[in-house]
Amino acid sequence: MKWGIERSPIVTKMTHIPGCEQLTNRLYDRYLRTKFEIDWHWRRNPSSHRRYLRSAPGLTALQQRIVAELNSRGVALCNFDELFKNSGLWSRLNWFVNNFSSSERVQSSIREGQRQFNENQDLKPGSHYILTYYDQSTKPLIDVGNPLLDLSLSPEIVDVVNAYLGMWSKLIYFDVWHTLPLNTDRRVLSQRWHRDPEDRKKIRIFLYFNEVDSEAGAMEYFAGSQLGGPYQDLFPWSDPLSMPYPPEGELEKQIPASNRVLLNGNAGTLVFCDTAGFHRGGIAKSKPRILSTAAYVTPASLHHRRFELGSDLRHTRMSPVTRFALV
Repeated sequence: MKWGIERSPIVTKMTHIPGCEQLTNRLYDRYLRTKFEIDWHWRRNPSSHRRYLRSAPGLTALQQRIVAELNSRGVALCNFDELFKNSGLWSRLNWFVNNFSSSERVQSSIREGQRQFNENQDLKPGSHYILTYYDQSTKPLIDVGNPLLDLSLSPEIVDVVNAYLGMWSKLIYFDVWHTLPLNTDRRVLSQRWHRDPEDRKKIRIFLYFNEVDSEAGAMEYFAGSQLGGPYQDLFPWSDPLSMPYPPEGELEKQIPASNRVLLNGNAGTLVFCDTAGFHRGGIAKSKPRILSTAAYVTPASLHHRRFELGSDLRHTRMSPVTRFALV
């Protein structure tokens, strides 16, 4: 698996044949790169674009404003209550996320992580500064009634995503994040400037459940670094099998400070962000960052969804655009 890209069972078996691993991986990587370009330019994305045009949704004024800001800046914010008139969904989400954050599993992980960091100025091997609801090593089984899925597949969200991408999108991931507060200025992993590897144009949403500011590790974004923006060619997203991290300090030299956006907000803030543009997670120092997130890509993406559909969900009646997002 390369950055979450699943290899076929046949390819996996071939890599286990003595003397075949390097050649198999090299040829399969070449195939994946070619497949992505064909699907992006000629096959899957154009087909999805035609589907979108045949049934393009009517957007509200707020949704139109969000899409316009995504096109011009790569990022847009609103409040959950502005976009959703369904207060019941917020109540379900809030209960779900608060139960997770206050659970003994999370609280004990926070205590142990902070102890390890205070002693060694580092987390133990295999640990991460973000605690997640779902185990990242397995694909969770999702069924009907999951509030995170209901948020991710809501027309309020999906219509914005599809309008920005110009096609029917694929939902590949959703989860809850609780960032571990650490007394440090050292940036690691996704706390450095990077472009996400899943696609050259994509959307992530972030819904805050506490006040998120610089002390809570608010994410930063360089507006205009998304596809179509003035800085799209700066350390560009050019390889679907790599994770683009520019040299430290280079972006600050080449993009005006006025384009640097701190994505802070109160509980209920909803962020739409093209994370194929340059962004980095902040460092949570005195308080955590608690949010739910979901990721949407074009059909050309080599990344498959990171969850499995339960039997109830597979047989639930859905609109064509919702079914497309899941399957």
